[in-house]
Amino acid sequence: MQLRTILRSLWRRWYLVLFGIALTLLVCIQVQQNTPEKYKAQASLVMMPSAQTVGADGNPYLKLGGMGEALDILTRRLSADEVRRPLAERFATSTYTAETDRGTSGAILLITAVSSSPQETMETLQAVMDQAPVSLKEMQEALDVPLESRISTMTLVVDRGPVPEVKARTQLLLVAGAGGAGLTLVLTALADGLLTSRGHNGQSGRKGTRKSHRGHLPATAQRSPAHEQKERRSVAGSLSSPTLDATSGFPGGITRSRAITKEHDLMQREVPTPVPLSQRPS
Repeated sequence: MQLRTILRSLWRRWYLVLFGIALTLLVCIQVQQNTPEKYKAQASLVMMPSAQTVGADGNPYLKLGGMGEALDILTRRLSADEVRRPLAERFATSTYTAETDRGTSGAILLITAVSSSPQETMETLQAVMDQAPVSLKEMQEALDVPLESRISTMTLVVDRGPVPEVKARTQLLLVAGAGGAGLTLVLTALADGLLTSRGHNGQSGRKGTRKSHRGHLPATAQRSPAHEQKERRSVAGSLSSPTLDATSGFPGGITRSRAITKEHDLMQREVPTPVPLSQRPS
């Protein structure tokens, strides 16, 4: 029932709905034009086991297990302020993330760089890729790990060029569109309720005025048509019935002057023509 009421309100105030839709489209266009363009590039680095673990004739890809802990430590190291601050000073409009690639079971580091410039995006990505093996080396040197037991990184996949980042802009457009549509529905329903209640109040006021005018009509104007018709019949009967004249005394004589006077008075008490509502005084 509530939904039906809302739909009726929207149908009655369709012009407000069209105005709200047009305004929402205008806001979406402004968001589309004024949102800064962003570019994104990604690279994947795989953690390689040590030479001692692989052996002289071993296959390193068969020894990738057990390095998830080292990868987690490396991601935290790359996200620390001591690494992020120098990169932020070099690339002021760029941001990056270094995290574990959850789409694979291996120890793969996923680096994502975002910037407003395509060139700066690729430069930021390359800087983080160069920083990953340096940070891994510093971590192992701090523990005095022998060279033959140290793990390393190898570049697996790198984007050839940046791609436009449309996710943020799409989210802003969705928020603007949904917000504008919701606001249009709410304001239209409220406006319809106010206008409808005002119309009802106006009709009630006009009815009260009409009743007050009827109450001030003279008594002759308030006589019903049936009563007037009854009086007409009584006058006609008096004209046709034999009556003795007070002056002559002959049967069948009628005092016509009195009858005519009574009929004239009755005509003066005719019900006045109702005045239209639009011409009545407010």
